[in-house]
Amino acid sequence: MAFKISNTTIINDSSGIVNLGEVVNAVGNTGTAATINLANGNFITATLTGNCTFTFSNPSAGAASFTLFLTNDATPGRSITWPASVRWPNSIIPTRTTVANKTDIYTFFTTDGGTTWYGSLPIYNYS
Repeated sequence: MAFKISNTTIINDSSGIVNLGEVVNAVGNTGTAATINLANGNFITATLTGNCTFTFSNPSAGAASFTLFLTNDATPGRSITWPASVRWPNSIIPTRTTVANKTDIYTFFTTDGGTTWYGSLPIYNYS
């Protein structure tokens, strides 16, 4: 089985895809502004260290997705501002965990190269 992008074979494995993983993009501490650069990987880890405004950059053309593994630092109650391009279920930003040292896991996808992102918070309040 071969998979192609722009007529270039990128995976060629006659037995199927095995051990396919995602690239970890370790943002580190967010501070008050953090850019999630998808050119660096689509599984993002970050620690929320301030009231943060996020920016998403460099999605692939067409459809793209990423997972954000976001951990609070030792200070509870920090806030997040998402890009205006993010749409949430029922137009309501989900309630996130604001407890110190807890983790929420977000997923985002786009079908138009990042003009509109669809976000969800399927997993939250991990320690």
